[in-house]
Amino acid sequence: MKSSLFTLPIIAMSLLLVGLCGNFFSSSNLKNHSNTKEITHLKTPLGETIELENFNKNKKLKGKWILLDFWASWNSESMKGRNVLNEVYSQYNSKNLEIISVSLDNSKERWQKAIAQNNSSWLEVSDLEGWKSVICNKYNVSTLPYHVLLNPNGEIIKTATSNQELVTVLKEVL
Repeated sequence: MKSSLFTLPIIAMSLLLVGLCGNFFSSSNLKNHSNTKEITHLKTPLGETIELENFNKNKKLKGKWILLDFWASWNSESMKGRNVLNEVYSQYNSKNLEIISVSLDNSKERWQKAIAQNNSSWLEVSDLEGWKSVICNKYNVSTLPYHVLLNPNGEIIKTATSNQELVTVLKEVL
């Protein structure tokens, strides 16, 4: 008898939690957090629109390993890492790797100036929304630099939060 009196409140609380979680994880709430149309519309410094979610539609990116490099001109660690990316690009581009740098800058002028100083040979994009960029949520970006390695099918293989970790990951995978 005592056990049934004890379990009744637990069952009631469990049902309440299931009801709350069911509402939270409904498809309408998930849909709000995965709006891919906003994610895909990033611009190059020249104003060309790039669709990041559709690599296989882009002739230069189709069938390639993609390294998404999240950075910003105002972040000293990600700026230091631009030299490492130059080395990574020259070493792994011949091994089917393309880099897409996604800037979290808010200023187009600062973003373009940083790109010019670096002389990067890969694709540079931004929506100039900074941390409010929907792509930060899509790839769980919470620190800079942040790297996401995607296989030729567009699946996330590894992430790295430092340039040293990035080099290790690329040696392992490619």
